[in-house]
Amino acid sequence: MGDESSVNKMIGIVLAGGQSKRFGQPKAFAKRNGKEFILYSIEALQCITKDVVVVIHPEIDTKWLQRNQLTYIQDLELYQGKGPLAGIYSVMSQFKSEWYIVLPCDTPFINAHLLKKLQLYRNDGCEAIVPSVHGNIQPLIAMYHHRVKEKIRWHLEQNKLSMKHFLPSIHTRYVEINDDDAFININTKDEYDQYIVHNNLFPQASFSKTK
Repeated sequence: MGDESSVNKMIGIVLAGGQSKRFGQPKAFAKRNGKEFILYSIEALQCITKDVVVVIHPEIDTKWLQRNQLTYIQDLELYQGKGPLAGIYSVMSQFKSEWYIVLPCDTPFINAHLLKKLQLYRNDGCEAIVPSVHGNIQPLIAMYHHRVKEKIRWHLEQNKLSMKHFLPSIHTRYVEINDDDAFININTKDEYDQYIVHNNLFPQASFSKTK
């Protein structure tokens, strides 16, 4: 992977470009059952596609990624610090594919079954396939068609960085998903204690709403 002339049916994207300020250290390398959070996302994607790209924050230590022979990039310089849209656009700009399937690095209960279900909703007119969990849409665990690339760029240049504002501008298919645990993301040490240390999951589970 990495040859811009090649076109893949599907590329996986793991977003690990955040600063993890609330967690106090890079969330990607926190562990559940001895396995790094980021590895849960990578392994779920590898059940769908052999091509996975990790988008990293400049301060992340890349030794772990190199040791695991993972492809990784930083956001394009022009858009660094502009959030998830910048990460998705940066991968689309460097790795050509028909579809891109996106995961964050901090959802250690994610599973390939969920991703396979999203794939079932692909069609020629759809530009994004986004889960909805009890009315909360989850655009960072979703699929995006290559046609949205220039629309993302427009939003970045206009500093319209919210996924909430982006999704209505494209043809989005929302898919109701009932697997609450898969969407749990760990943002703080308190959440780590609740969900990882004490394994206190659904029905107490919570997950991020669209930003």
